[in-house]
Amino acid sequence: MNKSYRFQGILKILDSNPSYTMVSIPSEIISELPESGRLRTLGKMNGAEFSLAIQGRKNGNAFFMVGSALRKAAKITTGDPVEVEFSLTDPDFLELPEELKEVMEQDEEAGKIFFGMTVGMQRSLSHYVSSVKNTDSRIKRSMELAYKMKTETLYIQRAKKNQN
Repeated sequence: MNKSYRFQGILKILDSNPSYTMVSIPSEIISELPESGRLRTLGKMNGAEFSLAIQGRKNGNAFFMVGSALRKAAKITTGDPVEVEFSLTDPDFLELPEELKEVMEQDEEAGKIFFGMTVGMQRSLSHYVSSVKNTDSRIKRSMELAYKMKTETLYIQRAKKNQN
């Protein structure tokens, strides 16, 4: 079983942009974590579950980015105290929304493209699908992604084409 870490922090604005909020991770915890590699976590903020990567700053500090959905679930706003508990998890582990998984399994061409992407890109697309509550909307988004992958109109595919 992975070691669990606990601390209390304050939700702060990141880099003077109110759209981005973060909770700093205490240096005593950072000193116990691996120095290199991607660090993904599973945990809770004020009881609200999260799956986040530890972000590093050039000055050596580390923090969790706290998006609006997590702020809402944890019932916190800038300046509020936050109780954080987390443990490290496999950085390559990814739980796909059922709707996306089904579409990728049924559409062989799209599935081949999707599963050929990096775990980070898969996680990003997975979040896009799971960020809506309605099942029909998740199915629609999954099918839209499959179409875009096959027609090479997905943003990341267009960006790569423009680089070449």
